[in-house]
Amino acid sequence: MNITKANSHDLDSIMSIVNDAKAYLKSQNINQWQDGYPNLNSFKEDLKNDRLYVLKDDDEVIGQFVLVTDEPTYKVIDGKWLNDEDYVAVHRIAIRNDKKGQNCAGFIFDHLKKQYSNIRIDTHIENMSMRNCLSKNNFTYCGVIILADGNPRNAYHWTKN
Repeated sequence: MNITKANSHDLDSIMSIVNDAKAYLKSQNINQWQDGYPNLNSFKEDLKNDRLYVLKDDDEVIGQFVLVTDEPTYKVIDGKWLNDEDYVAVHRIAIRNDKKGQNCAGFIFDHLKKQYSNIRIDTHIENMSMRNCLSKNNFTYCGVIILADGNPRNAYHWTKN
């Protein structure tokens, strides 16, 4: 497996993975990604801003995520981040259905941990699959943040220190 920056040729695979993730969340009665977001325009914007990444196995896209260096909704937290140092935030991580349970997200997190000393991420409060994944990958629950649309999200932080 390897991680690369996404390109326009990856968008169909990314959308297939994201649409499957939306269906999974809906099947679990989790109201995350059920309002049309993220959509193709979201990922085109991420591509334009050079922050969209793909996880590939044998040149096939099997996962994707977005990496940002500043997240405005993380400025206020009902709780406390582990530190106030610079961080990267992981957003919209999704793995292809047939690769779930094969530690693909762990591979992504391990890759990022080699490059960054502070990683933050948030997820829907009811998304137990992601919450368990974050715990398994040594992320610490720090509290609740509020998205721009007013919805709460559980916030997690991993730090090297």
